[in-house]
Amino acid sequence: MGIKNKILKLVPLLGIFSVIFYFLHIILGEIFYEGYNLLAQAVSDLTASNSPSKNIARPFSALYGICTIIFSAGFFAYLRNKINKTIAVSSFIFCIMNTISFFGYTFFPLSEAGYAGTFQDKMHLIVTVFVVLLTIVSLVLFSIGFLRVKAHKWLGIISICALLILMAGQCL
Repeated sequence: MGIKNKILKLVPLLGIFSVIFYFLHIILGEIFYEGYNLLAQAVSDLTASNSPSKNIARPFSALYGICTIIFSAGFFAYLRNKINKTIAVSSFIFCIMNTISFFGYTFFPLSEAGYAGTFQDKMHLIVTVFVVLLTIVSLVLFSIGFLRVKAHKWLGIISICALLILMAGQCL
């Protein structure tokens, strides 16, 4: 088995690992953050500079970010010449979003739970705006691109569902 085939098999695993690390970041962060309310507080509170859970949540957040960047870059490399240009563009935007998310939240965690208004917090908010906008754009483009191809319509429907869940989560 060539190196290219080994890498192609590793990339999807990193996507799975990223989901596992993300949930460990939340679950363990919540355990070590007494009084944390997932429905009332931002996930960023778990890694805030004054958070009691930052020492356990940040390493899992970092692992999640690294795995997600590699996964999304591999996803883009695989799809860029496969289905259609819309999918190529959306997978590129998805990769950029994950890169901004990892570096932005790593360099600019909240200074304290909530929003204290410091430069660090303002940068965290700017990163969040970019991440949310790029997520929405990539999901819309994934939906359009996949719905154009009969064999991949189900992925378009999943993309629409993911977008609707994202929007519904913002309303809670």
